[in-house]
Amino acid sequence: MNINIKDFKEDLKTGDIASLYIFCGEEGYLREFYLSELQKKVVGDMMPEFNLTVINKEFEFNELSDVVESYPAMNDRRMVIVRDFDVYGANADFSEKADKLFSDMPEHCVLVFVYANIEFKADKRKKIYKTLEKNARTVNFSKASRTDLISWIKRRFLANGKDIDNDTADFMMFYCGEIMQNLIPEIEKVSAYAKKKEITRKDIEEVATYNVSSAVFDASNAVAEKKYSKALAVLEELEAQNEKPIPVLALIAQQFRRLYATKLILERGGGKNEVMQLFDMRSDYPAKLAINAAKTMQKKHLRRAIELCAVADSRLKFGAGWEEISLLVTSIAAEEKR
Repeated sequence: MNINIKDFKEDLKTGDIASLYIFCGEEGYLREFYLSELQKKVVGDMMPEFNLTVINKEFEFNELSDVVESYPAMNDRRMVIVRDFDVYGANADFSEKADKLFSDMPEHCVLVFVYANIEFKADKRKKIYKTLEKNARTVNFSKASRTDLISWIKRRFLANGKDIDNDTADFMMFYCGEIMQNLIPEIEKVSAYAKKKEITRKDIEEVATYNVSSAVFDASNAVAEKKYSKALAVLEELEAQNEKPIPVLALIAQQFRRLYATKLILERGGGKNEVMQLFDMRSDYPAKLAINAAKTMQKKHLRRAIELCAVADSRLKFGAGWEEISLLVTSIAAEEKR
């Protein structure tokens, strides 16, 4: 059964704790925070090591069943955390035994499968799917909403004695990415660097780490706005950081497709909100950039840029290197001048 974070928080509050959980999703900060909260609720703070087992290596089914069925010491329950184990990819013998265990979990144990480094993918073709759907509570810790993330960023800065307004927090989401776990060290760096209480965009640009997708977004928009030297400088910096050219090109192509779609939206009277919704943007900063860039480039040139990205992709896959990215920028510039 899938439950959202709000329902899970309510379960913690009321003490309605299940015997089997699956924690997944890209927001590692929330995943680990609520795993810790669940641990406190199940085993408490006093000597948790007696009733907590963490498995983060290859294991046999008997090893899992032994710790799950073991009775807690001086406590009502024990907790077992299994990290990055592909329950759907297990062999037939494991799946058969696990199916029986998960269908009749002992009341004194809470078993949690945590997916941090591998993606959790439910497979409806497997027999164990129905068992997990019936007996496990799956909590997907996805990215926070724009409003929640801005509020969280402001609270983190406030805890460091700093203030940040909504627009600057929005910019930080664009500049550093929208994953809380990645934002935490960047907030700490910016807080330590900023001389004044009020955080500025310049503070962020001076010391925060530029998110790769944001850098590519900036470079692509610079091309659209005919700021070719700026685009090449951003791309050269990515090369110096040892980023791979194929993923960078994929992001460039994606951005030109976005600009083309944004152009169509603007032509029929749409605006920022529609762009944000179409591309699932939590920050309106990139939506504003996309709109400004789309206005400066004709549709035929955007289509040609997408075609040139496809040509560059083919060359990269046949052995070309970073020089192909620079050639792409100059080729798009040449097309614009025709």
